[in-house]
Amino acid sequence: MKKLSVFWSFPLTAALTVGALACGIRSASADWQLVWSDEFAQPDGSSPDPTKWGFDIGNGSSGWGNNQLEYDTSRTNNARIVGGQLVIEAAQESYDGKSYTSARMLTKGKASWAYGRMEARIKIPRGQGIWSAFWMLGTNIDSVGWPTCGETDIMENIGKTSDQGTAHGTIHGPQSGGDYNGGAGVGGSYALPGGAALADDFHIFAVEWTTNQIKWFVDTNQYFTTTPANLPSGGTWVFTQPQFLILNVAVGGNWPGNPDGTTIFPQQMLVDYVRVYAYAPSTNAPTAPTGLAAGPGNSKAYLTWDASTSGATGYNVKRSTVSGGSYTTIASPATNSYTDTSVSSCSTYYYVVSATNSFGESANSSETTVSLGAYALAVNCGGSAAGQFLADAYSSGGSTSSSGSTVDTSAVTAPAPQAVYQSERHGVCTYTFTNLTSGLNYKVRLHFAENYWTAVGQRIFNVSINGKQVLTNYDIIAAAGAANKANIQEFTTVPTSTNTIVVSYANTSKDQAKTSGIEILIPQPAAPAGLMAKAGNSQVALSWNPLADASYKVKRALSSGGPYNFAFDGLTSTNYTDPGLTNGTTYYYVVSAAIAGCESTNSVPVGATPVCSAPPAPTAGNNGPLWSGMTLNLTASAVPGVTYSWTGPNGFTSTNQNPSIVNALTSASGLFSVTAATGGCTSAPGTTTVTVNPPASVTIQALAGNVILSWPGGTLQTATDLSGPWGEVNGAESPRTNPTVAPQEFYRLKLQ
Repeated sequence: MKKLSVFWSFPLTAALTVGALACGIRSASADWQLVWSDEFAQPDGSSPDPTKWGFDIGNGSSGWGNNQLEYDTSRTNNARIVGGQLVIEAAQESYDGKSYTSARMLTKGKASWAYGRMEARIKIPRGQGIWSAFWMLGTNIDSVGWPTCGETDIMENIGKTSDQGTAHGTIHGPQSGGDYNGGAGVGGSYALPGGAALADDFHIFAVEWTTNQIKWFVDTNQYFTTTPANLPSGGTWVFTQPQFLILNVAVGGNWPGNPDGTTIFPQQMLVDYVRVYAYAPSTNAPTAPTGLAAGPGNSKAYLTWDASTSGATGYNVKRSTVSGGSYTTIASPATNSYTDTSVSSCSTYYYVVSATNSFGESANSSETTVSLGAYALAVNCGGSAAGQFLADAYSSGGSTSSSGSTVDTSAVTAPAPQAVYQSERHGVCTYTFTNLTSGLNYKVRLHFAENYWTAVGQRIFNVSINGKQVLTNYDIIAAAGAANKANIQEFTTVPTSTNTIVVSYANTSKDQAKTSGIEILIPQPAAPAGLMAKAGNSQVALSWNPLADASYKVKRALSSGGPYNFAFDGLTSTNYTDPGLTNGTTYYYVVSAAIAGCESTNSVPVGATPVCSAPPAPTAGNNGPLWSGMTLNLTASAVPGVTYSWTGPNGFTSTNQNPSIVNALTSASGLFSVTAATGGCTSAPGTTTVTVNPPASVTIQALAGNVILSWPGGTLQTATDLSGPWGEVNGAESPRTNPTVAPQEFYRLKLQ
């Protein structure tokens, strides 16, 4: 529970508003220029610089309005410089009727500021009843009193064990009939990750205070933002007047309680520096926005990004349907969020944002993408409608509550709006979503953020979906890495036979279960993977990896990157042959998948060039006759998987690899040609020339009782009777003289 703020009952001197220094030092945050600082460079043991700091002395009214126990002094026992650092020491000692002493330093009457960045690097003490603070009060407290003057708590910590890692930031102001001016100011808290304690090391605590807005930081972590819209009913925004700084360590009080036997004294708060920066608007175009995130809705995309710290007065939201653009500007909002209602379900979009001011436009932010499913349902558990999230519905059991703490969403994809993480339904509860499609895979996204507990192990619970436990001993801080940090758990679920998805939350022995938001989505299918293309003659054969329950669309273009036109729609197989193409032309293909009417993005493109790939020319040969009447055997070398085509004299054709011509005549003489063909592509011809000679004859010449025989070739045979027997005459000779010719003798040639 928050403390009661300090009530001042004695007069204050007038405050001084300090102008900008001439130096050009800036903080790590752009456009903040240093205007005041104390680096505590005085000699060791000396008091803080009296031109910058004064002291509140004593115990005030009712322990400074909070029943604190210490007596605050200006002694170096309680406030001194050591090693370039300010030491504020709380001691256990009897002093002017009190049992403890400490120091309460302030810039009242010496320096004050309306708006700026106020930061200090501090190592806080620890222990039950030790209350460290770095804070501000309005300089008009003398005339209007507290809380009308306004109080800004930059950092408070109560040193007890459960709070040692937590910094609290709060504002207090006037409210009619409420406690904005008391123990429940408007604020948030930040817990170090991993259960670390703030007292273990130095940390930077800061606020950035601009017109109608205050932001709180621990180191580089912005953990809370407040504006007049955050005030409770009847509250008044009074943070328009100058305020002065206060550093103190209190002992005891309404909020931390009193020291006990575990508290060790003395306790020291070490301050490395205190710095104040004034906002110095840039004279340049703003820098590119950061933190762009997109969340899917039902035919809507919800965009948010970090507010500009470089003087932007507006933004340009740009969209593309392909990664990398080109982008079209679709809106120019003045704030750092936009809902794109001109998108379609079952589509993917790519966004960038630029910042603008009177000096120009920034570069584009990093790109983010959002894929819209066929159906989307989102519920803000325990809260009202926010972005794509409906007001709390479909629930039974449990209780609701809310928090003003800013939640870090940087580590999650497609986060919910801040309002979702700032509300909750806790305890044993169930959400039942009806009218879904049985048998279809839905994505269930469960949103969590811990904004009550600060350490691992303080809240542990179980979650079930349709009776199956999906989260066991779930600890939000352990999963997210810190308090006030978003964590999203995703599951794929098929509705029950009654077309419902039931999400149930169950307690364990560690506090109560809680939920911040639930999304039920039919996700856009993944793009098909493994697309391959094989070119053929006037065609391309495609294949790709399957997706469960999907149909496919094949798209074709004549240039890489499209535009693509449908080649075929509604395929249920994972292959397709695209016919009737032009050989030598390169075609580019992509494939998309559709599930439940929702189409994926396109696959990675592939290209292929149809060609006529002819086989090699066969080698042609023949075993031809020397003369007519013999069998002509044609031969072609083997080419696997082809067909053959022979042509020759007198209209000869054949599709045999090795055809024969029986009783070949002289007319069969000439050029024979053979080709091989496959896939419609024909090889070059192989040729052979065949000569068919007329029958050979024997020449006989009688001369002086001798007979001279002549023959062109072959084996000469002789007989005394035509009916034989025939015998060879001395082998094959030409010419030959036969001196022993019988009275009657017949001759013939054996050609084979």
